[in-house]
Amino acid sequence: MAVSDTDLLLVQRGTVPYKTTAADLASYTINNINVDTDLPIASSSQLGVIKVGANLDITGDGTLSAVIPAGLTYKGTWTDAANPPAPAVNGDFYIWDGADGTTLNNALWGAANGETVNNGDRLFYDGNSWAVISGGSGGGLTEITGTAPVVVSPVADGEQDVSMPAANATTDGYMPKEAWAKLDGIDPGAETNVDPTQTYAAAPTNGTLTLTPGGDTTVIPLVDGSNAGLMSPADKTTLDNLVASPGGVLSLVAGDGIDVNTAAAPGSAGTPEVKVKFAGTGADATTLVMPANLQLLEDLP
Repeated sequence: MAVSDTDLLLVQRGTVPYKTTAADLASYTINNINVDTDLPIASSSQLGVIKVGANLDITGDGTLSAVIPAGLTYKGTWTDAANPPAPAVNGDFYIWDGADGTTLNNALWGAANGETVNNGDRLFYDGNSWAVISGGSGGGLTEITGTAPVVVSPVADGEQDVSMPAANATTDGYMPKEAWAKLDGIDPGAETNVDPTQTYAAAPTNGTLTLTPGGDTTVIPLVDGSNAGLMSPADKTTLDNLVASPGGVLSLVAGDGIDVNTAAAPGSAGTPEVKVKFAGTGADATTLVMPANLQLLEDLP
């Protein structure tokens, strides 16, 4: 048996040689592969075979393209799961108006056969097959609702306004820039409703009162001739040097011809009464007070 340069394999079994070409091997392999069992199905994490679905088209050379209708034509509502609309042309679509959870059950539905439809779903025809697109409660956005503090206006001419008020003492809302600036100025870890304490630092010429928390300080000056204030160290020394009951003359001592009454003094309490004693009898018999006018003595015989 002659061997050529196009031969891929050359096997001899006993005395009989066998050969094959690459083309023969490829043909044999392709014809004997079972797509359903020999190849994996493609997924988001697995390479494998795929099937052409709705709104897709594949040519003989394996080119996959999306089927984009020239236009869509709304044909109305549909409720018959056993029979698709007929006749139908490329671009026709219907809205399912039957019961929720209905299964399409006719091979004429094409790729959509066996699918479950609900009220409001769209049935699209691409010229070859039908496709089901979920429509929710009518397909598309029909109304916006909001939870406070979001405010949504009623629908008017197909439009709604969505807004949020500024927050105040009774209503939640967005934070105004002034409120942000105030919060940004609060020191980290600051607490509310903290009872303040005060500390006092003495000094020779003034004193400083400090408020905690916050650290605000107040300087208290010394007293002067016009304003009240702190007592200076010199003033304190002066006061310490005074007796217990200052008031000018502390006491009066009676001498010859003088009588001092401190028990029952007239006028303000504690004001002593001083009397001049003239010659008399008894204890005062030796007391003599001479008149200031000595001329009287010259008149005596």
